[in-house]
Amino acid sequence: MTEPWFARRFPLGDMRSGMAPVHWKGRAVAIAFVVALAIAGGAFWWFADHDQLVKGAFTFAVLAAGAGLGFIRVANKKGDHIHCVADYEKGKLRV
Repeated sequence: MTEPWFARRFPLGDMRSGMAPVHWKGRAVAIAFVVALAIAGGAFWWFADHDQLVKGAFTFAVLAAGAGLGFIRVANKKGDHIHCVADYEKGKLRV
């Protein structure tokens, strides 16, 4: 297995399955997601400013959904589904 970019936020017994970045590449993916949402918001604002609110809302929805699905896909593919972030912080595991 390659080095994980994300790890579970909570231990295995917990029902929650959120992921958090543990590698700089994971943080870069999270920042790219935020930038994509900002671009989607800017596109919505631009269309709304030019009296095309529906087109802006549709553009925002498509871009935000694409960014969200991409982020989830990368987190699942490059994530460590067994160890949690606390394990990496304690130094038990090497990234």
